[in-house]
Amino acid sequence: MVTTRAIVLHRGHVLLIRAEDPGRTWYFLPGGLVRHGETLQEACKREVGEETALDVHVRRALYLREFIAERHQRRSVHMPSKHHVLGLLFLCEVAEKDRDTPFEQLGQFTPDKGAKGVKGLEWVPLSRVPGIEIMPPHVGEALSGEFPPPADQGLEFWPED
Repeated sequence: MVTTRAIVLHRGHVLLIRAEDPGRTWYFLPGGLVRHGETLQEACKREVGEETALDVHVRRALYLREFIAERHQRRSVHMPSKHHVLGLLFLCEVAEKDRDTPFEQLGQFTPDKGAKGVKGLEWVPLSRVPGIEIMPPHVGEALSGEFPPPADQGLEFWPED
């Protein structure tokens, strides 16, 4: 199975999806499954549109993440143990038509009844990222360092942890 995730940047902020459990607020990137016949970039753009109502420009792939459910302590109880996912994380920016729009006016969240605890979208200043919980943890670590990484660095592989 292949997924894409989008790291959408705009004016020093990153777009995250906020989730809440009792006593815990955490975040994750918009994205989802690649459909048959769809390119990775098309899937990324589509998923961002479906989850945030934003049109984005996919700039480049940054990270490749492997997820093997049977080895993962944080997997959902509904996820099959034989689930094996490769996830590609892309650097994205808002579409040119929206580049002058303040980040507070970008994005729209429609609750998904099947996504328990997911509460909305939040534009988080990159400077605030080290103080919040982002899943998987690799994302928060990447956004807290030199970001975005130089293009000549190539794709970074995040093995199953």
